[in-house]
Amino acid sequence: MKRILATLVLLIVFHVSFSQTQPKEPVFQLLDAMKISTNMNQMVDVLRKNPMFASSNVPDEFWEEFKAEMSSDELMKEIAAVYSKYYSEEKMMDLIQFYNSPIGQKTLEITPALTGETMQIGQRYGMQVVQKISEKMKEKGYTSSL
Repeated sequence: MKRILATLVLLIVFHVSFSQTQPKEPVFQLLDAMKISTNMNQMVDVLRKNPMFASSNVPDEFWEEFKAEMSSDELMKEIAAVYSKYYSEEKMMDLIQFYNSPIGQKTLEITPALTGETMQIGQRYGMQVVQKISEKMKEKGYTSSL
């Protein structure tokens, strides 16, 4: 019995020490290099400042809990699965090298601003397109729920 228990303890210790020394899978290295978790936290901060939420009486603790959910291991695993679907390990390693380079760091730095500005352009353009479609439909006598 002692021999079985000793073997079991050794197996557990070996497993724990082995799993701690294993390097991260390339997909998780890529997510780290891309600062996905940091970007999600920044997204929560942006939402928090949105007029829809800013005037509310939501305490800081709520937002901190929400940030924790946004960077949970489970969510990271789901995101990793998507990246794994579209990138081979070799391509992930190339991307890791890129994001660790000066231009990659610059890309990470400016992406939130670029995304915000291009989204505003897209929304404005989209509203113009919807308006034009609505006018054309009305002009031709078509009905719409717009």
